[in-house]
Amino acid sequence: MAAPASETSPLPAPPSHTVSILPAATVVIVAVVTLVTFAFLNIFDASTTAPTTLPIIVGGLPEASSTSVFAAFAAPGLVPADVTSALVVPVGAARVAGEVTGGGGVAGYDRAVRITVHSPRPQLLGFYRSHLEGSGWRLFSQGTATGGGDELLFQKAGSDGWYWEVGVVARTSHGATVYTYRLIQASDLS
Repeated sequence: MAAPASETSPLPAPPSHTVSILPAATVVIVAVVTLVTFAFLNIFDASTTAPTTLPIIVGGLPEASSTSVFAAFAAPGLVPADVTSALVVPVGAARVAGEVTGGGGVAGYDRAVRITVHSPRPQLLGFYRSHLEGSGWRLFSQGTATGGGDELLFQKAGSDGWYWEVGVVARTSHGATVYTYRLIQASDLS
């Protein structure tokens, strides 16, 4: 009887080199060492920055104290602190007069004041866009105001459960920008 073919044929030679996991292990070791190094550096680098509540505005008009301009707006308990972030004016702004608003807002708060500033209208509007949007106010309308001039309307949910709206209507008069600034307590996000 003849032997099966598998028994008579020679077996293949074993590989001449061995397979090593060293290259793959090297990649894993480098990754772990890098991760540990950066974690170690992060632990000992305790540099922290203090959070700011107001944005830092680069360029444009600088902000001034608004206490005298908005004295009638800030009656205690009427306007929540997160809404008073909208009560800003640029340097050189002066109150001209109070404005008749014609309404009481849904919850009874509706105040307006006329202000003058010796800055071009585009810079004034840019001032309010950057400061109010930086303080969490959402610009929901912009364009030409009734009677001429430019208008910006902002909205924000207050911590008191109401939505608040700010309107800035600016016109140029005798080389100065005269604008009406209005703060209204609104019923809903419209």
